[in-house]
Amino acid sequence: MSATPERAPDDPLLDALHIPEEPPEEPLNLRTMLSHVKKFVWQTLALLGVCLLLATAGTGATAWYTSRSQFCNSCHIMEPYYTSWQESSHKDVSCIKCHFAPGVGEKVRGKVLGLVQLAKYLTQTQGPRPTAEIPDESCLRSGCHETRLLSGRVDYEGIAFDHAKHLVQDEGPPPRGMELRCTSCHSQIVQGEHMTVTKSTCFLCHFKNGHFNEGLGGCTRCHQIPTAAFDLGGGVTFHHDSAFEKGIDCARCHADLIRGNGEVPRERCTVCHNRESDLQKLTDRDFLHAIHVTDHKVDCLSCHLGLSHSLDPDKVATAASQCAACHPNQHQQQVAMLQGSGAKLIPPHPSNMVAARVACFSCHQEKEVSPAGNVLLKASLVTCVGCHAESEIEGLKTYHEQLKETLTDLEAEAQRIQTALSAAALEPHGQAALSQRLQDVQHDVRFLHAGNDIHNSHYASELVTRLLNEMTAMCTELQIEAPAVQLPEKPLPASNPRVGSDAAGKE
Repeated sequence: MSATPERAPDDPLLDALHIPEEPPEEPLNLRTMLSHVKKFVWQTLALLGVCLLLATAGTGATAWYTSRSQFCNSCHIMEPYYTSWQESSHKDVSCIKCHFAPGVGEKVRGKVLGLVQLAKYLTQTQGPRPTAEIPDESCLRSGCHETRLLSGRVDYEGIAFDHAKHLVQDEGPPPRGMELRCTSCHSQIVQGEHMTVTKSTCFLCHFKNGHFNEGLGGCTRCHQIPTAAFDLGGGVTFHHDSAFEKGIDCARCHADLIRGNGEVPRERCTVCHNRESDLQKLTDRDFLHAIHVTDHKVDCLSCHLGLSHSLDPDKVATAASQCAACHPNQHQQQVAMLQGSGAKLIPPHPSNMVAARVACFSCHQEKEVSPAGNVLLKASLVTCVGCHAESEIEGLKTYHEQLKETLTDLEAEAQRIQTALSAAALEPHGQAALSQRLQDVQHDVRFLHAGNDIHNSHYASELVTRLLNEMTAMCTELQIEAPAVQLPEKPLPASNPRVGSDAAGKE
């Protein structure tokens, strides 16, 4: 019996509403159901495919955009590094090519770390200075510096340098027990030049806790013996090869080229570490270098105080200040004599030793204990032989001894002039003028005594001649007998002034 009520024939109400008759329902079978399911599955797969395609395109576009070096500059903290990169030799190399190691896995890892850093920046939880490490694999990848370790010694600003000796240790312990990385030397201190050699790091490694011209700090490890002749003025020429052949230590003249100690103040450690367990390892040098240098890129000068290695523009003053640490203001006249600037009667005339950059300790090397128990550093003719010819040294010795006698005579003459001036009946202006001239004379005589002519024999010779001429002129004005003083023969430079030969001409 059908559940659908039959329409009554000639039903006037239905005819008025015009309601059509419902078609009879088809029976539900398995084929129909499968057709509906199949249609739903295809529609779902099509939608997922479109979403996946859009997601892939979006991810690719995002990956491309975030891989551009310009994207790194989106964060304000990256501006100084981005600017230095633009001005560097790596300006045509994208950031990620260096900061991501070769390989898909490393690139994905780098992207994740980049997203973490971006999230910290957006949430303002990042530090004031970003940290990043560049693995050696990035530098030595194909197309970059893959042959650097095989290139041998290269010239770096006149210094012979070999990458392999610093990065590859075939036998024996690594230098200073540290396994270095490319970025140990090529780095960017604060906001310096991008990925360039940081010389101060080289100085720290080569000179810290070492003796000058020994071990890693040996001069010839980096420098060649200069072949050019150096004009020191006054007809004197210096040749390094002559001193090298005699075995003269570079420290005799250049020991002041290293300044600083490279120590690590404890407070620098506490900037990054505050756990007591970390601070207990501060004396474990090998552990600290393994963690900070080998495993992670931490700039050496983030921990160490700096060392400098350069010519001291004020060498004599530096040497004098070292002496003054124990003997305050006791060597002013000697330094002034060396610099040729202490006399009142003649213009400055620096010693050739100043031009040669010879410091006090270059000559004062012989230790002597005073009666009070103080250790004194004395100079002797033995130290002169390293740079001067023996014939020249004998001439300097003779002049030095004769000049001491001449100074005694000049002091007596100055006293005689003083007596005559006091008794002279001169008008006040003339009396004052002569008195001032006599004071200058007496000052210069005392200066010659204290300054020691051996520090600047040519300057001393010029000064003693000027003193005698001034005294003679004053005696003429006072109408008294002229000084009867015999001056020593001037030390003359040799005709072929080559330091270290018998024809040398110096001081």
